[in-house]
Amino acid sequence: MLVFAVPILLIAQGQERDEQLPRFRAGTNLVRVDAYVSLKGQAITDLKAEDFQVFEDDKLQKIEDFQLVTARAPVPQSERTPDATNVSDMRQEVADATRVFTLFLDEMRVSLSGSYRAQKPIIDLLERMIGPDDLIGVMTPQLSPSSVSYGRRTSGIERMIVDNWIWGKRDTTRAGLPQTPQEEALYSCYADRSLPFIMRLREEATLDALEGLVTHLDGLRPERKFVLIFTEGWPLYRPDQDLLKIIPDAGPERVGTDPRTGGLRTPASPDPQSGGESMEACNRQATRLSYNDHEFKFRELLQRANRANVSFYPIDARGLVVFDQPINWDLPPSVDAALLRDRYDDLRMMALQTDGEVVLDTNDVSRALQKILSDIGSYYLMSYYSSNAKLDGRFRRIRVEVNRQDAEVRARPGYLAPTESEARAAGMASTTVAGKNVPPPTVTRALDAIAPARGNLPVRVQAAGAPGTIRAIIELDPLTAKRPEWISGGTVKVTFEPERALGAKDVGTAQMVTLSLEPGQRSLTVDGAEQPLPAGRYSVRAELTPRGGRVPLQVTTFATVPPDTVSIGTGALALRRGPSTGLAYVATADPRFRRIERLRIEVPTVGDGVTATGRLLTREGQPLQVVVNVSTRTDDKGRQLVVGDMMLAPLAAGEYVVELALTKAGTTELVSYGFRIIP
Repeated sequence: MLVFAVPILLIAQGQERDEQLPRFRAGTNLVRVDAYVSLKGQAITDLKAEDFQVFEDDKLQKIEDFQLVTARAPVPQSERTPDATNVSDMRQEVADATRVFTLFLDEMRVSLSGSYRAQKPIIDLLERMIGPDDLIGVMTPQLSPSSVSYGRRTSGIERMIVDNWIWGKRDTTRAGLPQTPQEEALYSCYADRSLPFIMRLREEATLDALEGLVTHLDGLRPERKFVLIFTEGWPLYRPDQDLLKIIPDAGPERVGTDPRTGGLRTPASPDPQSGGESMEACNRQATRLSYNDHEFKFRELLQRANRANVSFYPIDARGLVVFDQPINWDLPPSVDAALLRDRYDDLRMMALQTDGEVVLDTNDVSRALQKILSDIGSYYLMSYYSSNAKLDGRFRRIRVEVNRQDAEVRARPGYLAPTESEARAAGMASTTVAGKNVPPPTVTRALDAIAPARGNLPVRVQAAGAPGTIRAIIELDPLTAKRPEWISGGTVKVTFEPERALGAKDVGTAQMVTLSLEPGQRSLTVDGAEQPLPAGRYSVRAELTPRGGRVPLQVTTFATVPPDTVSIGTGALALRRGPSTGLAYVATADPRFRRIERLRIEVPTVGDGVTATGRLLTREGQPLQVVVNVSTRTDDKGRQLVVGDMMLAPLAAGEYVVELALTKAGTTELVSYGFRIIP
């Protein structure tokens, strides 16, 4: 059960956090794409940013950030991070998780034997396949998607599955036993003749629940969401006018008098004698169910899941199935086989159209699941600024191509652009949104930079350009640094490669710097290449190879080197000081901070005469009454830096921007750094 907590806002009382509307993380046109690349069933993990091309509506887009995300192996429950204690924190963890899984237990379409056999696959999934950076939740057709709790610790789910393994109720469906008040009403009206309506009502509830789950997941994160459906398939009922013969002719609807109250009783009101639904209400419900087209509803569900980047994994835990229906139903074998084949064909289509997999006709469900999850264990996370800045609410197609022969690429098919009203409600920044307090582009870019730096990336990088050079910070995640292969340190290769536009002349060659990561060291700063870098946009690619292993970690970002005539750098790099660092400031590429820490940002400058002021802004661009101390210093290589330093204790959880205004010779440049305060 979720514990709802009301956070205490220390400042920025009116700051609204977006919970439902954004299809973009921060800015109105920043889009994130996850791409799963494999060759003959094996994930490809050595691709670089230049190996990818991302198209939106057939127009090539410029990749702004590029990460290789690898799911870590499971760890014991005691070593997993505690689950969030409130809804806001849980939603943030879902947005930052490597993978998000939802177990959907289709109670009314799983037999008792099926729910019994599902115990082992589910427990194996929780113990052997769900890593410490993954989140998982459980849902049934009777549960609202917004009440699903996602967490890392799965012992509660295991106990539920073991203690309540009799959750499969398909056998009660065959018997026609009512399970809900609506079913009770139909049974009270039609007795044994209510079974066709009850079965349609149950199938409708399942499809509605899946549709609600897709919508809910779409609002939680743009990256792929995995829904594992334990089901034995659905008939997908079509309109059937023959069912109307079951419905008795109740005559014209009349408005009567309720003897208990003396008031009017409409046909939809409960019967005053029995307390149940009136016959008129039952007839309307039965008529509606008779005309329902669940096959059309099912196809609509798949289209919505495709657009929401939700992949379905239907699983029949019964194993190898010979007969689908009980023998006492006296169905001819050919009819029974046709029923099973139709349901399985629908489940296969469900997986195929949402880029999932199906687990059918196998007695080793756990092994099939393990093979599926190993295929999605590594993926590439990219972000780009859409060249289409219109807020029109239209669907935009995404296509991802890679420069690797015979490679299979699976990526989100597209996204829905927000409307202007949605953008205003979400607090997004856009010059096309009418209204007050629209954040400037510098604030938008600073907030967008937070999005790719997901909380559980094994390695992060931030880079900032200055005349003739690029400074970069590379940082290992704390949990990654504790893994055995990294205990002895490793080697870091950083490549600065100029971006070449189509038809442009040669802008220089790539330069590489090799550094050593000492044992126990998590972050290091790269002070440019050996030779001066010409002005232009560069990809900054870092490859970290542990001394105790052979597989490198990869991360790429981009930075711009300004012309030599410019005196101010194009970005800021961050340092943190807190209980874990002592009195020293340590360079960091992680934009997440806690209130017990201090944040320092540094901007390189050239020459004398630069003055600077600093301030702290909300994500809407509004200034806060928090002091940003601004000073200058010279590093050990003689480079001049403007420094902004601030305490984080007054801030509530949320996203903020530190802005430095640097002025020289009457010209002012704004340099912003976005960060997030976490509990």
